Amino acid sequence: MSSYYLIINVGSTSVKSKLVDQSLSVKSVLNADYGSKNGLVISGQDVDGKTIQQQASDVYDARAALRVLLEHWQQIVDAKHWVLAAIGHRIVHGGAEFDGLTRITHDVMKRIAELDSYAPLHNPLNRLGVSMASKAFPDSPQFAVFDTAFHRHIPEYAGRYAIPEHLSANVAFYRYGFHGISCQHSVTAAAEVMACDPTHLKLIILHLGGGASVTAVRNGVSVDTSMGFSPTEGLIMASRCGDLDSMIPITLQREGMSWQQVDELINHRSGLTGICGETDMRVILQKIAADEPSAILALEMFCYRIKKYIGAYCAVLGDVSALVFTGGIGEHVPIVREKIVDGLAQLGFTLESAANTAPAEGNRDIANVNSRSRILVIPAEEEIEIARQIVKNRYS
Repeated sequence: MSSYYLIINVGSTSVKSKLVDQSLSVKSVLNADYGSKNGLVISGQDVDGKTIQQQASDVYDARAALRVLLEHWQQIVDAKHWVLAAIGHRIVHGGAEFDGLTRITHDVMKRIAELDSYAPLHNPLNRLGVSMASKAFPDSPQFAVFDTAFHRHIPEYAGRYAIPEHLSANVAFYRYGFHGISCQHSVTAAAEVMACDPTHLKLIILHLGGGASVTAVRNGVSVDTSMGFSPTEGLIMASRCGDLDSMIPITLQREGMSWQQVDELINHRSGLTGICGETDMRVILQKIAADEPSAILALEMFCYRIKKYIGAYCAVLGDVSALVFTGGIGEHVPIVREKIVDGLAQLGFTLESAANTAPAEGNRDIANVNSRSRILVIPAEEEIEIARQIVKNRYS
């Protein structure tokens, strides 16, 4: 009998879910966007390949979105008489404790709940996904894969902040990093494209989407990453400021702004939207085509910050096997890749323009034949990476 795995990825505005078999072949996809102004939007593909498209204008929360998705998966599993071998969940923050695939138990859930203060916008929603899935499929084991786990072994000199230890009774300030599941998938995929063992690779991984990060990988292991204690540090993002002089929020609070207002500013009203009023790179590119100065500046700042990190991580790694573009922007916006790589020939990166702009799917190399390092475009497959880790654990 074939084994099937349901993967659930609960985000702050959407829920992604996939049903895969033991060979990691996707049998069905169902996503729920509950952050839209139009209410809940359901989209995907059923096990027969038919498109699913639904909308509920009065639904705006994760619990309702999960209820719809789980009822859908229950109907499929019952109709096909399938048994779910396991259910996998993306958990954003695993703190210092969780550094790999973890079977979810009552004690594990309790410990994850204690980490809510590290990721207050994500971990509670991740736990909600686990709780609801456990009730929907009580006989299926649940597994957690943590976004921070990939970065748990970066050197202390890269992970430690230059502040006294034990400043807080509730949290430990450290560079935990994020997008780790995406990074792990990129390492595996890059090794396949380059036909080599992952432990032989030195990579700079650019995960560019609404959230954005850069990670330096040596011998298949993360050695530094741009996101830190929180996902706010590092690159300019859709609404997060990235690297910021720490005296700016202190000055704003001194001038009367509350910590809640500062939080709202740096996480929701900064980044691309703070520069040009838009979070969607597609809209920004349309405004650039219309010669909108703020949109032009937003793109320049976005790419410049990334280029600075590439230079820094080249210094950390030495010769780089490949520069990897992943995430929605990294995968789908050629002009961003072009602007980032422009001027980096001395560091070993030269694009092939035709390959960069050609419409294509899947993993691909867009470097010029004379480029010292490869330049790869790798679609982000967090759900597949979660499934891979579970399947490997069960059958290795």
